[in-house]
Amino acid sequence: MRTSLFEPFTEIDLPLPDRRDGKVRVSWAIGHDRRLIVTTDRLSAFDRVLAGVPFKGQVLNQLAAWWFDRTADIVPNHVVSVPDPNALLARSAVPLPVEVVVRGHITGVTDTSIWGMYAEGARTIYGYDFPDGLQKNTPLPNHIVTP
Repeated sequence: MRTSLFEPFTEIDLPLPDRRDGKVRVSWAIGHDRRLIVTTDRLSAFDRVLAGVPFKGQVLNQLAAWWFDRTADIVPNHVVSVPDPNALLARSAVPLPVEVVVRGHITGVTDTSIWGMYAEGARTIYGYDFPDGLQKNTPLPNHIVTP
């Protein structure tokens, strides 16, 4: 057990229907109106899995559960229970395919990064105006929300 204690939990196979794999989470249908969502230790960035980090899944799942609990009186959510440190039982729902990023610096390495567009000469990016003369990794005066 000691040797496996710090091995990352990156794969899981349960005999349940309707498996859906994400970069970090795997989910299955539980009945007609529930899903079991298991958070693994996979670390992803730039839309690909890079490594496994022991206990990352537990921390991520427990952090999400904490926030869902703390904000349930503000906005309803899908959480039914947290039966395991890595698992969340949820009401089935149709996902809203929206991603937003809160940015505090002009930085990045991809085509959609603020720095990438700024370096190519753009000064209005995602609806925000940027002055000339900024350097990579410069803190923004205020955080911005972008797609």
